[in-house]
Amino acid sequence: MADLMETALGMVLNRYRNLKEEYLWRKVFNDAKFREWTLDLIRQDQLFKQGIDGDGDIIGTYSEYTEMMNPEKVAGTPFTLFDTGDFYKSFVLYIYKNYIEVDANPIKINDKGEKENLFWKYGENIIALTDESLAKLREEFLVRFKKELKELLYLNQ
Repeated sequence: MADLMETALGMVLNRYRNLKEEYLWRKVFNDAKFREWTLDLIRQDQLFKQGIDGDGDIIGTYSEYTEMMNPEKVAGTPFTLFDTGDFYKSFVLYIYKNYIEVDANPIKINDKGEKENLFWKYGENIIALTDESLAKLREEFLVRFKKELKELLYLNQ
């Protein structure tokens, strides 16, 4: 009788035994499209569409004066922090052993030509995930994690 570990099942069991969660974690987050999707949860879903920070609070609203100066910014609507797009482009996602971190360059030039730090003005929470965004991220991550695990173990063939 053949040794179980020398069979196809044994090969799968060996792969599973040597599997490290960290490997799959990094494999999922090494996908550039998934990293961009993750950052867009903040940039697009939270900031651009809703003007909210990581607590779900509106960052601020445009005044009538602002609307007079720039008709694209309608009085009473939330700040998007988009202006030139440089802040959004500066977003980066760092991947660590068992967590991720979002960072961005908060320095921008205001209408007066002065440097302004968005983190000091609105708080660092402007680049944090809301509970809703975090739930979306967890759900998508789990789908991708399971897919990678199945591929690694050859269970999807």
